[in-house]
Parts: sequence; structure tokens; C-alpha cells
Amino acid sequence: MRTLLILNTGVGNNLGDRAMLCNMVRQLRAARPDWVLQVSANTPRFLVDEFQLTPVTFLIDCLGRWAPLLRALHLPRRLTQAAQWWLDIVSTAALLLWLLLAHPLRLRPHWRFMEADFVRSVLAADAIYLVGGGYLTDQGVRECRALLTTALFAAWLGKPIALSGQGLGPFHRPITHWLLRQVLGRARLIGLRDAGQGLRLLAELGISTQHAETVCDDALTLPPAPASPAEPRSLAVHWRVSPYQAETQRVQAILEALLDRFAADGWQIVLFQFHERPAYEAAIYQQWLATRDWPRARLIQHADPRVLRAELARCQAGIGMAYHFCVFALAAGVPVLGLWHKRYYRDKLHGLFAAFGQASWAVDDRQIEADLLYLQLQNLAIRPTSSFQAQGQQLAERHRAWFARLLAALER
Repeated sequence: MRTLLILNTGVGNNLGDRAMLCNMVRQLRAARPDWVLQVSANTPRFLVDEFQLTPVTFLIDCLGRWAPLLRALHLPRRLTQAAQWWLDIVSTAALLLWLLLAHPLRLRPHWRFMEADFVRSVLAADAIYLVGGGYLTDQGVRECRALLTTALFAAWLGKPIALSGQGLGPFHRPITHWLLRQVLGRARLIGLRDAGQGLRLLAELGISTQHAETVCDDALTLPPAPASPAEPRSLAVHWRVSPYQAETQRVQAILEALLDRFAADGWQIVLFQFHERPAYEAAIYQQWLATRDWPRARLIQHADPRVLRAELARCQAGIGMAYHFCVFALAAGVPVLGLWHKRYYRDKLHGLFAAFGQASWAVDDRQIEADLLYLQLQNLAIRPTSSFQAQGQQLAERHRAWFARLLAALER
């Protein structure tokens, strides 16, 4: 075992996905300093340099080659989707054929285009490791299938597979079901993060749970960056305009009324940006800072998720919708309310809070009111945190023990 191909998604602009990758490569590099760790070409340069990573092209990058051409043709939406689907199949089949021919002949392509880099990275890998996340779902179907297809190709070449920190589902497409059964059925180890939810989904899909267990999220044990002391009466906040948030205007208006009330009471409003896409979170935060009457307010915006982890630990309570905003708060002993709307976030947040023994902190945003949220957060801010902090320490110990088993599975 010398070269590990690490698969995940979103690391280029999603701080939660970046946090999981950062934490796992940190542990891998400390435990196995001689391994070659291949990661997405979208991984930020500071992580590549700090942990001596090797950026490579993923299958989804190869499939995206045709997107600019399809946009330039200005075809109807359905025709564009059909063309993309056909190009995905042809490109994937061609890459599989290339791998099957090159592997027994020990041929390694030396060309510099994306497809050659993808083939080279799969052939060079001694094992495949899918870092945690919520990407194994039909919510982001192309990326999900691209990652599962890569793992399946590697399995057909005789390379072992392991997964950790996975939040599974929802699934509703037969192709995704088939890929999951093929990949997870061949995995040496499957680590799940959602308090039993993942095991139930595996059973429903007919996948053996013999090598699966519920651990926790891969970012839970990420060490924070050095930070200043805690700030009393500081409220951590996360908000974004998301396709998983069907009633944005109503919920945002309630959230603004809530924050106005906390600001009027002298609390500091601390806004956390977990995605680097400008229109996703940053634009809303900048508008709030420019227009709301909040005497004490600041924005936490940084490329390193360890900085966000440290800044969240300084707050007294929190409210938000990003999964890893809640993970960082709970890991730091900060009580937090997690807002969800659709099934995707309901399952994620309920699983997370249930693991900490606080299932009631996952809140259906269709039933929220500003006055009720104000009272809930005031009560959370003064309640003892020892119970869920102890649960967090148990989860962290479980994750460390899991990592030792992960290494053993990869090297077996």
C-alpha cells in the first residue's frame, strides 16, 4: 500500500466538504508519511502544500468537458440534458475501456489532458477511499454516480475500497441503487455518520451491513485554529439561499426579525460563511451588514475550515442550516438549532443531533416563529452543556478507533 486515491466532492468551494478532507488527510499523513495521497484537482493549494497531497482529475471533471459547448449551442433544456446524458455514457465507457486495456499491460499514459490524468490516477492507486459527506444521494446525481463509477472501475481492477463518514440518501433512481449495491457490496469497511439512518438505508437497498457501522462525521475531530477567548452574548448564525430551502423569503424574514431582537438586546451577531460561491451566502451577509441596525456584527469568512471551527467555539449559542455549521458548534460545546425543510436536510440534521442526544434541536423551519426561536436560544445559551459535550467526546473517541481500523482495512 503506497498510493491512495481519495474521493469526495465539493472541496473546491464548500467548507464542510473541505473540513472532512482536511481532517482525514491530516490523520493519514501523520500515520503514514510515505503514502501518496491523491485528491481532487479542486483542492485548495494551502491544503495541498500543508499535507503534501497530489491533485488529480476526477471523472466528474472529465464529464464536464462538454458543458461549455452545450451552453454555447443554446439548445432547449430537455435536449441539452439528453445530449449531456449521452456524452456522459460515451465518455465513461471510453475511459473504462482504456483502463481495462492499460491495466494488464501496465501501460501508464503520459499525456497531459484530463482523461489521461484520470486513467493514470486510477491505475496508480493501490486502494480507493471515499471520504465522508452527503454526496451519495440522487440530490446531486451526476457527481454521486461519477464517484461511485470511479470506485466501481477500481474494484473491477482488483483495488480495495473503504468509505467513512457517509450520510446516505435519499435515493429514487434505479441506476444509483445499482451502483451503490456494486460499490458498497465490495467495500472492506463502511463508516456512516447519521445515528443509525445509514444502516437502515443499506438494509433497504439489500446491501450487507456486515462491514458497516455508525461512527460520526469525518470533520468532528478537526482541530480548531488558534483563536481568541470566548465572547459572551455572541450568537453564531448561518443562512443561505438553497435549493433545499423552499420558502426562502418567509424563513429569511423570520430570521431577520430574530437577529434584530438579539442585536437590540446587546448581542453580537456573528455570521459564518460555509460556501465560497458569492451569491450563495456572502451576498446576503453583505446586505445584512450594510442595511440592518446591528451595532455589534461581524462576518467570519476564511478558506481554512479550522478557522471557522475556532470562531464558532467563541460563541454562546447558534442557529443555522449548514450541516457542518452544526457539527462545529456541537464539537465545540456550543448549543445550536439546526433548521431543515426538505428530507435531505431533515435526515442529515436529525441524525447529527440524535447522535449528540439532542434530537429536538433539529427544527422544521415550516413551524418556526421569531418569538419562539428567541426563547429557545435564550434557554440554550444558559443551560449546562456537559451532557452533549460528553457525548461529543465519546463520538470523537469512536472516530479515532475507527481510523485505526480504516488503516488496517486499507493495508490488509
